Amino acid sequence: MTADITDAEALRAETGLDAVAPRARLLSVSQIVRRLFRMALLFLAARMLGVETFGKYALLLTVVEMIALLSGVGYIDFLTREVAKRPSVAWSLGARITTLRLAYIIPGVGLALLVLTALRFPGALVLNAALMAITLVPRAAGETAQGVLRGLRRFAPLPWIELVQGGIVLAAAGLVLHFGFGLRGMIAAEVLSAGAGAAAALASVARTEGDAAEDAPGFRDLVRSTLAFNVYPFIVNVYDRVDVVLLAKLVGNAATGIYALPYRAYGTLSIIPYGVMGALLPAFSASRVDQNSRDACARAMMFLYLVALLIVLATLTFAGPLVSLLLGESYAGSIQTIKILIWACPPVFLNFALSTLLLAAHKEKIFLVTALIGTAFNITANLLLIPRYSFLAAAAVTVATESLLLAVFLYFVKKFLGQAVFPQKGIRITVGFVVVMTAYWLLARQIPQIWAGSAACLVFGLLAARTASGMRVIKALVRSGAR
Repeated sequence: MTADITDAEALRAETGLDAVAPRARLLSVSQIVRRLFRMALLFLAARMLGVETFGKYALLLTVVEMIALLSGVGYIDFLTREVAKRPSVAWSLGARITTLRLAYIIPGVGLALLVLTALRFPGALVLNAALMAITLVPRAAGETAQGVLRGLRRFAPLPWIELVQGGIVLAAAGLVLHFGFGLRGMIAAEVLSAGAGAAAALASVARTEGDAAEDAPGFRDLVRSTLAFNVYPFIVNVYDRVDVVLLAKLVGNAATGIYALPYRAYGTLSIIPYGVMGALLPAFSASRVDQNSRDACARAMMFLYLVALLIVLATLTFAGPLVSLLLGESYAGSIQTIKILIWACPPVFLNFALSTLLLAAHKEKIFLVTALIGTAFNITANLLLIPRYSFLAAAAVTVATESLLLAVFLYFVKKFLGQAVFPQKGIRITVGFVVVMTAYWLLARQIPQIWAGSAACLVFGLLAARTASGMRVIKALVRSGAR
């Protein structure tokens, strides 16, 4: 009984706001830095390459990211979980995971090039994909190092790693585009950036002081225990990014360019749930996923739900003017695309929270089922709708896929953890949002939309701040930032 009380108190301390907020802040800042540099790079490329060539660049990024996920980007979470439980295994496990990733990269690149050739993409694009895949080698080492740092609860170096990597790619891309090197110049900038990021990450790990070294499991055991971290992220990436490939093949590079930038902007928003749940994962993993963990997850879901709905309102209000200002009339189709895509934000945020809870409970094999469901639905719907509705269909299918996955995750959490987990005060928040959204639509008929939307954002923001638990979360984040 005493041991149970001690464990519960330890978990509450690890998942309490004072412990989580600084880690979430650092993890979020690292992702903010990464995504901001990436978005700046994409805006630069979109303006200077033109819609057609930018579409090719977006396709290359998508293909290489699919290879990266197949080779084991998901190992970052695996390392976080295992190192959090046994810090002494950090060095040996990190080295073996890096070797394992490198062993997967070569066949992964070969498979991707064969698929592109079979789909009759031009030979120049296949060659460019091979050149872009060079980035995967330093990424394997750099991402392993970041997983070890997270498992050791050493989040401070993460923003600096992303700053080095992002600053170099943006500066290099600006130079190569200015001197007219085009797509090949962008590939060279990506390779240089990946190498610099890996060097910074490895240097940060080298400065840590760990416990006495302990041997990691052998490669055969690692392959078995990490298979879900290869297959699940890859399948997720298929339904998450196959729309870009299908757009390029079925409609053309111009449609890909129009869709890619809004999709990347929407994807950037995942830094919010990533930061919050990434900070909670080590605490959940180091202790039992019991009622205390479920309560902590429900509180996090409430905060994420509030933020996601506020983002929806802000996007509907400001997306049009911003896209027109930054990209011009040639990207007009991107405005409606982002206004559709943004509705996937609430289910995506909640899916992050539920999947983190399942991961901490060692239920990652469930992710294979959820990924297969999402992939089957997404590919089928895209094949049916993209030929007729182009990039708008791809956006709508993304929203439908994430909503379906939310229902699936809710079902599996209840089945395997014994109790469904929902956002605290979720019904109250939903009702408040519907009222504000209805008022926004009615008011937009009488006054300019930007003023109606600004008023709606302000009102819903105040409603969110008046939510007692949400207010404590916000205050804690602000206090940790001030320190």
